[in-house]
Amino acid sequence: MKVFGLILLSAALFSGQQALSERVYEIRNPSTDSAHFRAALERIGETLAMDVLEELQTEEIAIQTLTGAEASHALVNEVPVLVTILRAGLPLNAGVQRVFPTAEVGFLAMSRNEETLKANIEYIALPDMDGKVVILSDTMLATGGSMLDAIQILEARGAKKIFVISAIASKPGIDRINTYNSEIKIFAAAIDPSLNDKGYIIPGLGDAGDRSFGKKK
Repeated sequence: MKVFGLILLSAALFSGQQALSERVYEIRNPSTDSAHFRAALERIGETLAMDVLEELQTEEIAIQTLTGAEASHALVNEVPVLVTILRAGLPLNAGVQRVFPTAEVGFLAMSRNEETLKANIEYIALPDMDGKVVILSDTMLATGGSMLDAIQILEARGAKKIFVISAIASKPGIDRINTYNSEIKIFAAAIDPSLNDKGYIIPGLGDAGDRSFGKKK
């Protein structure tokens, strides 16, 4: 597993890294249709969630097999709460759910003011997360504004630890989150260097919500 500051790039094996790179290429490709775009995001979410799994608390569990011998295994003993930002985060979160199928899921709806680049919070639907680990997913971590707003909401609800999953993150967005709280680990499939004057990641991939579900009016 390659480490870039607090950013963990999946996956540990070269084959996993290559597969992830192919999925990122697919979502960057302007010719990828919405069905394949969503499917690629789900695979990215699943891969990154496996990396988060390695960070969770474990305990040693012994089991007696049919041979009569005993084997001991370190098993994860905590189930995180999954939270995603509508609407672009839905496909990525679907991949995370494959790894944590019994986890409760919360949703935040935010719309961005294109002039101020600040997020308007329009909808909050969250399960109890007091004292729990939370995995917050959104396809793009651009300016970091929406993500930071979401983090603060989760912290106010009592989340004890937050992991962030993004398909593509910008260096400025990462720096903003790390400046706020350097203990928040960000798992990204790709890290892009900059933002344009509209706050979009460069080179990025465009509007992830539109590419997943069609253009909004």
